[in-house]
Amino acid sequence: MPLCTERFLLSLRYLISCKLLGNDAMVDQIIMSSDYRKLEIDEELQCLKERLKLEKISSTKIQHAVETLSIYMKHENWKSSLIILKEILHEIMPLNIYELFRLVKSVDDTANLIKDKKIIFSLGNTGSGKSTTIHFLLGSKMIKTEINGLNHIEPTEIKNVDLKRIVTAPFAKSITRCITPVTVYFKDIGAYGQDSIILCDSPGFGDTNGPEVDIANGIAIVRAIRVCESVKPVLLISYTSIGDRYEGLKDLTYTLARLIQNTKDQIKVFSYIFTKYPKNEKETIHASLETINNTLSDQERSDTNFMDILRDMFEKTKKNACVLDPIKNDPSTILDDLADSTNINHPENVFQFFITEKSKSILDKQVTKYELIIKSATKHSKYSLAILILNRSLLDETILIDEEIKQYRTYFDHANLVEDLSKTHLRNEAIHSCAYIEHLNRKVDNLVNNLQENNINDLSIKLSIDKIKILSEYFDDVNVKYKFISQFVLEKKNA
Repeated sequence: MPLCTERFLLSLRYLISCKLLGNDAMVDQIIMSSDYRKLEIDEELQCLKERLKLEKISSTKIQHAVETLSIYMKHENWKSSLIILKEILHEIMPLNIYELFRLVKSVDDTANLIKDKKIIFSLGNTGSGKSTTIHFLLGSKMIKTEINGLNHIEPTEIKNVDLKRIVTAPFAKSITRCITPVTVYFKDIGAYGQDSIILCDSPGFGDTNGPEVDIANGIAIVRAIRVCESVKPVLLISYTSIGDRYEGLKDLTYTLARLIQNTKDQIKVFSYIFTKYPKNEKETIHASLETINNTLSDQERSDTNFMDILRDMFEKTKKNACVLDPIKNDPSTILDDLADSTNINHPENVFQFFITEKSKSILDKQVTKYELIIKSATKHSKYSLAILILNRSLLDETILIDEEIKQYRTYFDHANLVEDLSKTHLRNEAIHSCAYIEHLNRKVDNLVNNLQENNINDLSIKLSIDKIKILSEYFDDVNVKYKFISQFVLEKKNA
């Protein structure tokens, strides 16, 4: 990892963790002393402070945290130091990119479990009751219970052994961490459907385990759905998450709108199950949707995907909304209705990668931070040194060093690579790659003019030709000039 704030934060976290665990480090078979480790930590802290200044990361919150960290480290309070480091790291890096990549890499295995299968796929926010609903639909007996003072509907007498992998809990924290398919045989629960179908439990939107998990879940869900033969999507909407002003229901609808392409053509196949509704609220669902529709802003109404989904919910709840009571309801009736619903036969053409609004805001924040770091890095890069090297080598009567030209070429290539980035984000703050070539051409032109005006037997002329020859090996523009000057010298000698 290049020198940056993140690097020193991660390094400090590692070193302090070693101190906390009492682990000695081996270097060339010599055990580091405790004093050596402390010195190493102090040096990294100093580097961190300098890096924060260089990258202009100077918020009051971070400054205070670094001061507190210094005090904790001075008194060797390693446990508190780790807590502060975590806070600083989160402030610097709101989205843990490394963890996100690790999670995304692990989602492919889950997609293979339902490849080329016909499935009923449950979707919904974290805590909407997807796992509980799966248990209910597969015939588990559901009972009311209490866990840590929280009301909970718990599955008992679990008939399907695959359900052992699907855990339910009353807590706000997400339990389901991966897509879990379970095969239900209609005859086992008294349903009339033919043979069997696969029900899929899935991680919830807005996962409470952090934006990294939430974004990875979104990728996992879409990758899994896309490889299925057909999908019957079921959206679970929990009473506890709709919000006092229905903001939760709106957010869920927006998330669904991001998930589906051509919403108007596809939304009709969706089924809606409303969960955790109190008895006195079960008849208010349609009226709630009507209230949302009547209070939408012009901006909200302009989102056609959002409006298509809202209208579909509104139409499908006019006569009878499907409100789940997992203790009293008959699973066979609901499962038959779901089995009879329309399939999406080419899900790869319908579902697209999405991100929830909350995670999107965190991702935007991280991107902004990276943009500022890139600007700072560009601003403090050694481009001026490259010009200095070239000027010194071309103007002085010295031999042009091959390594110096390679370095100049590296700066040119670097500027070339970030050209698109510069146009989009850095505007005029980065040196354009053309500037290097223009500067080089001017210097070479001066050499060429000097060659034409002086005696070709002069030692300085030979030195200049050698310089142009070396440059021609790295830059096409100079190669043209080298061919010209070679021809000129040859003609002058033969004259």
